[in-house]
Amino acid sequence: MRILGIQGSPCLKGNTAALLDAALRGASESGADVERLDLVKLDINPCMACHQCDSGNSCRRHKDDMGVIYKRIREVDAIVLASPIYFMGVTAQTKAMIDRCQCFWIEKYVDKIRFYDGKRRPRGLFVSCAGSPKQVVFEPAIHVVKAFFAAIDYQYSGQVLLGFTDDEALPVRKRSALQEAEVAGKHLCH
Repeated sequence: MRILGIQGSPCLKGNTAALLDAALRGASESGADVERLDLVKLDINPCMACHQCDSGNSCRRHKDDMGVIYKRIREVDAIVLASPIYFMGVTAQTKAMIDRCQCFWIEKYVDKIRFYDGKRRPRGLFVSCAGSPKQVVFEPAIHVVKAFFAAIDYQYSGQVLLGFTDDEALPVRKRSALQEAEVAGKHLCH
């Protein structure tokens, strides 16, 4: 089993990265081969609404690192998508990557191609942190992430959400969310 972690935070060692790493550790301990891609290290241009993806299976306008992500999406058995909450949404890096996956939406909903017909559909897990203690801040991002997984024809397997990370008195590394993320990573393998 192969599991891809997509880290959408610009902070490579922050709270969201810690949640992602815990999920990948759980998957690895269950026997999966894991890989982590940090979007901030990749060259990903935003969607230009040029509609070139309407006639093909990937964005051909940009010559950037999205080709790596397109390839991995179809090679792995699960994705753990990690993004902190910025203004009640995923980060700009994460959203740019998601928007560039319009080609998968075209494949599934316009061309009526179901890539995984007759096969086990890959699974998608969302892990996220927010500074606010209010759980409502995660809701818009969850809708975007569910739409992303639906477009790439993955089964949404849930989320691990950690709020109130602005409270410095309770460090993330001492919270139960890390154990939840590890367990969720293990469940991706079953």
